[in-house]
Amino acid sequence: MQKAITPALTRAHLSVGHDRVAGYVVRAEDVSFATTPAQLFEVHGLGYPGTPFSPYAPSIDVLRFESSPQLQYKDVPGYIVPLWWLRHSRIPPGAELVRIFADGTQILLGHYGDVGTGWTVTQLGAQRPALASLSRCVGPVAKWHGAYLEADVVDEGNTVVLALANPPLFETDFQQSPAGRWYRRVPREEVSELFELDLTARWNGLNVRVVDQWQDAQRYVVARVSHLGDDVDRAEQLRLDRVEAGVYEAIVYAAELTDIQTNQVVPHTWAPGPAQKAWA
Repeated sequence: MQKAITPALTRAHLSVGHDRVAGYVVRAEDVSFATTPAQLFEVHGLGYPGTPFSPYAPSIDVLRFESSPQLQYKDVPGYIVPLWWLRHSRIPPGAELVRIFADGTQILLGHYGDVGTGWTVTQLGAQRPALASLSRCVGPVAKWHGAYLEADVVDEGNTVVLALANPPLFETDFQQSPAGRWYRRVPREEVSELFELDLTARWNGLNVRVVDQWQDAQRYVVARVSHLGDDVDRAEQLRLDRVEAGVYEAIVYAAELTDIQTNQVVPHTWAPGPAQKAWA
């Protein structure tokens, strides 16, 4: 898949290690003919109100990544290529951030390894990005040796990368990445459960996905929520922060959320044997 990335998000990915993505995406093969900022501006539909993009820009950045279980096809009449909506998700392993210039040339800005290693900046002299905080609300979660850990699935589903923010107390063979996170690669068969939580709710009448939770200084539980893309007018009325076209987020008190539903997303490629279910 391919997604145009705003300049602000490029800075977030390559400086603070932001590892999330959301919004409209297309298949990379469908837009392979678009090799200049002007062409990318058209095929990605970047002319929305308040856009930070320009067809006359010297470059536009795109994120290329493998398909995600959080993709939903969007039937948009008159759109130049098939379009998908990606719910707020952790970036899939192996993603590449590419800058495309007006003369058709391109350079690789960064490579996202997985939840254990995060971003690697490919430009000489650039500092290694920090790592974003781990969250079990977004991205795969694996049960290994009786504990649930943030994870990623690599090697065509045969290997699971387990990640910890701090060094493990009892387990061995965890490595520390250059960015500071502790991780270990294990065979898929060593993991007894593998799924992604999909925690949805309503906030002031708006359908949202809960993507982070924590306690504030007063010990109230707060949540970061991401608009699910079905009511842009309502998101605007509620003054959510607009990240880009159709992508709105806010920090709210968890007590304000209603109609909370928790699903487990289990793509067949994660199953140790024949797939039994797509959604649990």
